[in-house]
Amino acid sequence: MRIHTPTLSATISYASVRAVALAGSLACCGLAMAAEALPDSLGSRGAATDSLSGIRALPEVTIEAVTQKADRSTAPRFSLGSSTLKAMGATDISSALKRLPGINLKDYGGAGGMKTVAVRSFGAAHTGVVYDGVTLSNNRSGEVDLSRYSLDNMGSLSLVIGDNDDIFIPARALASASSLILSSAPMVSEADSLWLTAQMRVGSFGLLNPFVKIGTSRANGMAIGFIGEFTHALNDYPFTLRNGIYSSRERRRNSLMNSGHGEINMTLPVGRKSSLSAKIYYYDNGRQLPGPVIYYNPQCNERLRERNAFAQALWRSTLSSNLSLKLTSKFNWEASLYDDVNGHYPGGRLDQDYFQREAYASGVLLWMPADRLALNYAADFAYGNLSSNLPQEVGPSRYTILQSLTGRYRTGRLTATASLLGSIYINKVHNGDEARDNYKLSPSASISFQPLASREWRLRASFKSIFRVPTFNESYFFHYGSTDLRPETTRQFNVGTTLDISPSVWFTRLTMTADAYLNNIDDMIVGVPYNMFVWTMVNLDKVRATGIDLTLAADMALAKDHKLEWNVNYSYQRSKPLTDRTSAEYGKQVAYIPLNSGGGSVAYSNPWVDVVVKAVGVSSRYATNSNLPDTRIDGYVEAGVSLRRSLMLFSHRWEASFDIDNIFNKQYQVIARYPMPGRSWRLTLKYQL
Repeated sequence: MRIHTPTLSATISYASVRAVALAGSLACCGLAMAAEALPDSLGSRGAATDSLSGIRALPEVTIEAVTQKADRSTAPRFSLGSSTLKAMGATDISSALKRLPGINLKDYGGAGGMKTVAVRSFGAAHTGVVYDGVTLSNNRSGEVDLSRYSLDNMGSLSLVIGDNDDIFIPARALASASSLILSSAPMVSEADSLWLTAQMRVGSFGLLNPFVKIGTSRANGMAIGFIGEFTHALNDYPFTLRNGIYSSRERRRNSLMNSGHGEINMTLPVGRKSSLSAKIYYYDNGRQLPGPVIYYNPQCNERLRERNAFAQALWRSTLSSNLSLKLTSKFNWEASLYDDVNGHYPGGRLDQDYFQREAYASGVLLWMPADRLALNYAADFAYGNLSSNLPQEVGPSRYTILQSLTGRYRTGRLTATASLLGSIYINKVHNGDEARDNYKLSPSASISFQPLASREWRLRASFKSIFRVPTFNESYFFHYGSTDLRPETTRQFNVGTTLDISPSVWFTRLTMTADAYLNNIDDMIVGVPYNMFVWTMVNLDKVRATGIDLTLAADMALAKDHKLEWNVNYSYQRSKPLTDRTSAEYGKQVAYIPLNSGGGSVAYSNPWVDVVVKAVGVSSRYATNSNLPDTRIDGYVEAGVSLRRSLMLFSHRWEASFDIDNIFNKQYQVIARYPMPGRSWRLTLKYQL
């Protein structure tokens, strides 16, 4: 098979080929097909038996593994592997996301606080989150809380803006303006072995976070593993409350959280040309909600318990040399149990319980009629519903049918893709009025070209049109939703360039990306928080967003075993409503979107203690679209330091790390009236068998 992307060669024993092929099938279908295409004769040809040990000495074979690079993508794609995440000093998913360009992260503060992500001025519901090959869903709010997923188990984290030129994906993966792809660390290890990772993290404000990962691998390529994590946090961090010329030192109240999640993962090869992977996931979080800071009224008695369970299975099969099949199924259940003790409510208490369910299935067929041409057809079906204990419960449900047809043409210097997504959304309710049904065709196209064969410099351009139907909350939430709410329609244009070079022996790598974009959003739905649980939804007839994303990464070899790694990103986002020239909101900046944001880190690797210095910052924002002075939220720069030391002790790997965040104790807010923690520390001890 001809491969036009950079390759990484390695020589391994045939006993490891099945393990490598299986791991690749989870990360990249192309690698799986390449590994599985190895002839069976390799297992017997030239084999000899060692009479002393009884172990068969198998011949060595050389395989090539594709290393996907962001600069080869036709649309902006930014990937962070586990080693890069360490070099950036990332301690959780939110800190990792701050190192990606174009990201607007909403964070309510504290360990385990709700965290959602929006990209390039689109709302968070426009960002699809894919976890181990299957898209996560939330019909109620449309947003995925990323605090539910542990960075300690991530093998890589990628952001794709537009459509990925990896076209062997379900139709639902195309139904978002951007995609955040979370990939678990590979389970596969040496054959017939037991592997274990145990970790304990403690930190400021009562943080206690144990993590364990245990599993086993077999010679036939089968692997099964378990992940368990628990987080306890008081989150009672101090902050300064300012009221004009007066200020007082306060402490965050009603912030206790106990959260746990567990996963069972399995991979199983089926014959030479098929594989099955499955996941069972459970999450349970009981927390107090601190509420917004209101002058001289610290009382808050809100509580929220969130529970989520899902099971998913992914089947991959190579039907022939040019035909591949992928089948996906998933069932998701989620409960959100909210209560508030307050004399304003009848009986002194408010209870709101929500339960949502979704069944999902997908079939994907990839056909490669020629070396340079690939065609993909995908069909997805989902049924989701929502119920609650509210007396005005309407019982909404939705049928979703998605079909996509995608083509890709690729040579050594040119890649071009085009796709067409057909979307059908049918809404039903048990009581009351239904939200409108929606039917639409959404096209996209992208291209990447390398002008000079001798230099890894590329130009890229992409276009995507997509729409987002209102969520159940937006359509039906009591006092806040509306069945007349119009769906959002977006058109995004991107032009960019990338450069990847090795300037010298000591300056081993320099990677740069620069992208400019124009996003037009019609009928944009903007959520403005009333508190952590209730949002006010409004339509803006038209919003235009323009911006620039820049990234820079560099490696410098100072001496033997001494290296510097630099990572820098910057984003400019101008997002303005263009509905009515007479409106107070016309031409202003959309709420919570900063004009300027960015971050950077420098990591010094050495034989003793690795050191990372890091910082992220954003400019001022406004809590409302009218940009009134009293709704201005000050900008900030948050800096930190990470120290890390790894060593082998009695043939086992140990790792200790110490992180200080917000080292200058800067007080700032991401969401108005929700102060973020000041200076904090985390100490982590990790053991690997």
